[in-house]
Amino acid sequence: MRRLIIKKNPVFFLFLLITTSSLTILIFSLLRLPESPPIITRELRTDLSEELGFFGNMMIEMLPEDLVFTAFVPSEKAFNRDLGMTNNTRKTEDEDDEGENKYAVVSRILGFAVVPYKVEGVDIGKDETASYESLSGFTLKIWRKRNGGGGLVVNGVETDKMGLKRGKITVHVMDGVIMDSDFAQSVASSSTSQDEDEAEQ
Repeated sequence: MRRLIIKKNPVFFLFLLITTSSLTILIFSLLRLPESPPIITRELRTDLSEELGFFGNMMIEMLPEDLVFTAFVPSEKAFNRDLGMTNNTRKTEDEDDEGENKYAVVSRILGFAVVPYKVEGVDIGKDETASYESLSGFTLKIWRKRNGGGGLVVNGVETDKMGLKRGKITVHVMDGVIMDSDFAQSVASSSTSQDEDEAEQ
């Protein structure tokens, strides 16, 4: 009598067929899933922290480590000298807003100073100038130092350290900040207005 119900009701038969097929596919797919490789981001993140400084690390952490980039990161001294940015460990109420401004400045510098290619010293010939477009579309002109020091010069800014690695990212620490003229002018005008505010107080 039960066979008659299955034969007479095609909807029930179709439901039963789809359910068993789905369960079979689900079981086989769970048994064949590959194991995901262990993530070692903690080890990759700590390897350059002393060489890059606070703002350099902030800049590099904005980039995915599994893609190829070359970052021309300003040194901690260059951040302080050229942009007036220091890393204060104590926080006040006004510094929360200042921290957001520092993050915005670092992300803007990242757009000027990072190219989506691998650029090392051996890639640039002795009397050769290479042009690369940064993430923001800013053109970087790169050449070797003329004095034979073996470093690179990027838009007039010399390297302090070269060839540091974090994941697939190549990092060159610079003795200055790579930025376009509009951003440099806005940085200069904001620093003079801060100096005037300090003089009035």
